[in-house]
Parts: sequence; C-alpha cells; structure tokens
Amino acid sequence: MYNPQKLHPISYLTGVIEAIKQNIFLIIIFLVFNIQDFDFTNITSYIFPAIVFAFFLFSFVAQVLKVYNTTYWIENDHFVLATGIFTKERKELNIRRIQTLDTSQGIINQIVGGMKLQIKTPSDGIDLDTVSKKQSELIQRTIKEKQRELTSQNEEPNLTSIPEPEDNGDNPEQLSEPVRLYKLNFKELLFMALTSGAIGVAFAAISPIIGAFSEVIPWEWLTGEFARISQAIFVIVLIMVATIIIASYILGTLIVIIKNYNYTVTQNDNQLNIRYGLFNVKNITVPTDRVQAVVERQSFLRKLFGFTSIHFVITSDMNGNDKEDISLDGNVMILPFIKRKKAFEIIKSLIPSMAFENAEKGMPWRGFHRHFWQETVILLVLATIVNYFWLPWSFLIAAIMILLLIIHSLIVIKSSGLKVQNDELVVRNVTMFGFKNTYFKHDKILGMEIKRNPFLINSDLGNFNFIIAKAAGSEAIGLKFNNYKEVETLQNWYLRGEHYE
Repeated sequence: MYNPQKLHPISYLTGVIEAIKQNIFLIIIFLVFNIQDFDFTNITSYIFPAIVFAFFLFSFVAQVLKVYNTTYWIENDHFVLATGIFTKERKELNIRRIQTLDTSQGIINQIVGGMKLQIKTPSDGIDLDTVSKKQSELIQRTIKEKQRELTSQNEEPNLTSIPEPEDNGDNPEQLSEPVRLYKLNFKELLFMALTSGAIGVAFAAISPIIGAFSEVIPWEWLTGEFARISQAIFVIVLIMVATIIIASYILGTLIVIIKNYNYTVTQNDNQLNIRYGLFNVKNITVPTDRVQAVVERQSFLRKLFGFTSIHFVITSDMNGNDKEDISLDGNVMILPFIKRKKAFEIIKSLIPSMAFENAEKGMPWRGFHRHFWQETVILLVLATIVNYFWLPWSFLIAAIMILLLIIHSLIVIKSSGLKVQNDELVVRNVTMFGFKNTYFKHDKILGMEIKRNPFLINSDLGNFNFIIAKAAGSEAIGLKFNNYKEVETLQNWYLRGEHYE
C-alpha cells in the first residue's frame, strides 16, 4: 500500500460495461429500426453502425486508459489517488480525517468479485472503481491501522502526565468488535414492501424508460384504433388502469425487496455500518458524532401495526451528484422497518444523551381552515375551467379532493405538536401520508425564524422554524399556525436556553 498500486483487472470489464451504458440508446435505435431493413450490399448502410461502433470504441478506449493510468498509495499521512490520460490529476486525503469507507457491489461485480470503494472525509472523497474484494479489505485494514498508529502517536506525550486506570477486566479488543444491532428478516421485509407505497416506487423506476421511448411509440395509431371502439373505451380504460395499478404494485414491492434485502446494522465504537441489497450490495458507514437530528417516519398504515422507520440527519461538507451515495443529501435511513418500542431502545443506546420524549399533540383550531383553504380555491378554479371545456363531472372530483384535504387538516390539528424537555426538542408534523417526528438538541440549532402576516397577527397565531445543519446545507424544522405565546416561549428557550414550562 505504500508503493503505487493498480486497480484490479476487473476494472477493464467495468470499462466495457460503462461504454455500453453510454451508447445503449444508439445501439437500441440500430437494433430496433435498422437491423430488419439492413442492406448488406449497400455500403451506405454501414454508415450508422460505423458511427455507433466509433462512439463505443472511443468510450471503451477512454475507460481503459483511465483505468490503466489510475494508481493509489499511502504517502506519509495521506491516501493518494493519481489518474488522468492527458492531464494528470492527483488527489490526497488526510488519513486522520477519513471517516467512512463505503462499498457497493452491483450484480456484475458480485459475479466477477469486484466492488466500488468510496473513501470519504467530511469535505472530500476518493472513489476506487473497481477493486477486488481482497483489495478493498486490504485498503480498509491498512487505513484503520494507520489511523490507530497516528492516534497513538498523538496520545503518547500525555501518557506520563495522565495515569491510566487499572485493568477492570474489559478487553479492548472485545470492545472494538462490531455488534449487530438490527437485521431485517424476510417476513418484515415483505411486510415493509407491501406497505411502502410500492406503486409510487414502480412509477419512479419506469418513468425514465417511458420517457425515453415516448418519441417512438405510435400514439396516433393507438388513438385511432381506440376511437374505432369508442363504445367500449370506458371499460378498456378501467381495465388498463386496474392492470397498471396492480402491475405497478407488484413491481414496486419487488423493487423494495431487492433494494433492502438482508438489511443489517452493526456498531463499531462511534460508527454504524449498514449493509443491504440483493443485486447491488451496499456497505455504508455513518459516524454517530455527525448526527444532528433523529427523524422518525411513520405512515398511517404502518402506525396501525405499530411499525416505524428511523433516519439520521447528518452533516457533510461534500457536494456531489452521485445518486448512489445516499449520505450526500444528509438523510440516512438507519432502521427501515421495526416495532416502535424496539426502535427507540436501539436509538437510545446509540445516542444516550437524548431522552426522545413524545410530543404533546394538539394545535389551535383557529388555524384549522388555514391548512386547506388555498388548495380548495385552486381546485374550484381548476374544476370550473375543466367543466367548461371538457368534463362535466370535474366538480365531483374536486369535492372528493377537498373532503380529503379537510380530513387531512383535521389530522394535522389533532396530531401535530411539540415538546421541550430541558435542552431537547421534538417536533411532530403530519405529512401527506403519515407522521414525522424530529428530535434534536439545543446545541444543534443554527438559528430560528418566525413568520407572521396581518391575518396571523389578528388570530394570535405564528409560524416558526428551527434551522439545523444537514449535509452541506441546512434544513428547517417547524410548525404552522401555532399559538403565538407558545412561539414566544420557544424563542426564549432558544435565545436564553431556558427550560420549557
């Protein structure tokens, strides 16, 4: 590791796959539209496939050269990555600041024994794509050993001035051993998938595919054919909608199962390791000292059965567009599906400084209509326009939606709330499909904002938000249409650290 190391030869296979991915659309166009009419005797017929092959070859050669010119090693107290074809780039990470070593392993890498390794500090990171499992383990072990070595060097001058306590029987090696906190069994995984809004998951997964092919689908022909059977169009539409909903639910359920398969959480000192996935196995590390808030999300359906999910809001100085890196948005799922009592037993052991008290539910009825009147006006205007030009029963649809908004607002009034306990605050919000409890401490608050307009002043109401750090930015946590006296009490608590009474 202290001499320059090459990426595993598996990386060249990854280059082929990446080249195919970059040119897949051109390949599909050729196979679908050109292969059946291909004239092998006409030289001009080879122009388009030659262009496709040229793009593929260029992408492949670029990937091969990138892999060939990539080396990594440890130099002094830094992990170094050197890469580049024409312009050489060198990136260094201070080993002392390395916090996480995350891996992901797609289906191809599982077959050939490769994986992607992400080495991250709070402000930067290095991606090694692709290394072998043996290489990954060696890199992680070497970095951790180097960190322990650097830590012991820093502590050595103080050994004589600060006497160590006598051996109390605890084995340091045992204390550093990973402890499994949670494992999602298949029964819970299936129940989780069935109650996870699977239809929305499926639509999100297939929408890019639909969008890619929307230009080549013969919509006019399909519309003409349906027009010929106009008498049965309503039945056909119902059947199609029902089929799409059922298929989407099944597909969404399978996606959730595949994504969260074998979900396991282990703890090693102040770090959590989360492993999950079937076709794409991920290992991510979450330092508990970066936790700014704990968020509990509970859908209406899961609440009936006593299940919940727990997320950590963490900080990061990194900005990026890597969709595979779930920590970049600052919201990391820790416990995806678990009984609420058991969930807080685990979380309290991870963050013993927090009490996780339940919020005091109930909001002023003066704000009841304010939760839905704007949406109601918009729906009535839209229903009027649609009724005039197209559908005579648009007001019925609007009435149903308004009724749902009123019911949702009633739940908001009954179930939203907050509670301050010493230096800890919990805010309970009602989302579109469930409940969200956010727990955070006074020292994690960056700021507070209060909003009032003349109408709220007249009703003695106010909106508030507390600002906490999240990822490389921040997040606002608060409630709308509170009693203003309560908002003032929260302000005093924030400014002077007073207890909530």
